[in-house]
Amino acid sequence: MNEQDILKEKEQSSAGGAALVNEGRPKRKRKHLFAKGFVFGMLVMLFLCAGIILILMLSRVVYISGRGGLADNELIAKADSIAFYLQNYSLYDYDPDALREGMLDGLMQGTGDKYAEYYNAEELAALFDDYEGNFCGIGMLIKSTEDGDVYVSGTYEDSPAEKAGFLAGDIIKAVDGESVEGLDRYDVAERVRGELGTTVSITVYRESTDETLTLSATRQTLKKIEVEYRMVSDTVGYIWIKDFDEVVIDQFADALADLKSQGMQDMIIDLRTNTGGLLKATLEITRMIMCKGTIVSTRDAHGDSEVYTCDGNREFKGRIVVLTDGYTASASEIMTGALKDNGMAITLGTTTFGKGIVQDFFYLSDASGIKFTVEEYLTPNGTAINGVGIAPDIELEFDYDRYMEDGTDNQLEAAIEYLEK
Repeated sequence: MNEQDILKEKEQSSAGGAALVNEGRPKRKRKHLFAKGFVFGMLVMLFLCAGIILILMLSRVVYISGRGGLADNELIAKADSIAFYLQNYSLYDYDPDALREGMLDGLMQGTGDKYAEYYNAEELAALFDDYEGNFCGIGMLIKSTEDGDVYVSGTYEDSPAEKAGFLAGDIIKAVDGESVEGLDRYDVAERVRGELGTTVSITVYRESTDETLTLSATRQTLKKIEVEYRMVSDTVGYIWIKDFDEVVIDQFADALADLKSQGMQDMIIDLRTNTGGLLKATLEITRMIMCKGTIVSTRDAHGDSEVYTCDGNREFKGRIVVLTDGYTASASEIMTGALKDNGMAITLGTTTFGKGIVQDFFYLSDASGIKFTVEEYLTPNGTAINGVGIAPDIELEFDYDRYMEDGTDNQLEAAIEYLEK
């Protein structure tokens, strides 16, 4: 038998052996064993999944039991007890939803951060509408005096407030019959605003005629005019930035271009009563006029820093005076500090508010949200201004009596005089 025949015989033997083995294992038994193995494997997987779920649930219990979160069992029990007592013994009716929101408000107040706030979904949506420049009101501009009086500083052109007859200088005494004594201008503005199509009645004292008037206007949806401007001499342009909202970026760019076309060589930027707004807006506007350099630097809770700069490609070549007062705050102080520290401007007026910190918003699961302080900022010279403010290069108090008498803005007049020397 040659080698090839031997190999062929081995193959046949192997094939025959395999056939015998296969014939000795019934197919039904093999399927049964496979089914048992599959079931066993599935049971093992189920036990593993159940174990993982149990561990996660235990972790959750540990978290909310006071070892990692705020809502420990004792606190939850207290809240339930308070709700029980109110429901059964309170003389006054109460809104359970208002109680829940009050708890969340209190949580933010408990941080000690005076800028920390909770907003329900409706409040947060309205706030961002406001940042985008849309609001429902009558088009009235409001300021405060040093004595705390709230007065009309102007009206939007063709607005309900203008049509109702409100004039600059009118001192606001009441809104819808309720006195505004002791309220700041923000609270008064909040009362003036309201739902579309509703009417608001405002009582004002008009010093020029020594009379008290009650005027009414119907609220409508308005687009904010956050930038007003004009030429105040042949070569000096004036730009008043009221707030740093989204709409300000384009409005400032338009004002700058228009004033340049009218022959502006020097510029006055009015940031009085501008309490701030969006960091993005002040950065964009500052970059439209500043030289190459640092605008502001921020530092967060982890000590990480970020520097915001300007490339200087659109530097304004003329002189700049920035008007400031005690209400110039936050984003306004960023712009003021950037222009001042980079030698681009001198400041005139009174020391700014001193809000050298930045807040941010965080959404919650139901479209509500919270806001709190996340960063502090430094001017280009590395100066921390929080609680201190920016002192003016030329200190000059606003003469409110003269303004009410003949409409003269003594700080603006001083800025014009400085630039015309």
